[in-house]
Amino acid sequence: MLDGGSFPGQEEAKLEISHYVAYYNAERCHSALGYHSPNHFETHLQTTSQLCPA
Repeated sequence: MLDGGSFPGQEEAKLEISHYVAYYNAERCHSALGYHSPNHFETHLQTTSQLCPA
C-alpha cells in the first residue's frame, strides 16, 4: 500500500489497519521498550507496579 496502492473500499482499509495494529502491539519489538512488544512491556509494567506499593 505504501507504493501508491489503494484499498477497494473502506471496510478493507479498516480490516487491514486492525491487522497491522494487532501485529504492532502484540509482535513487533521496539528498541525503546528493551526489544519487547508493547503488549509484553505493558503486562510486565503492570505486574511490576502491583509488586511495589504506592
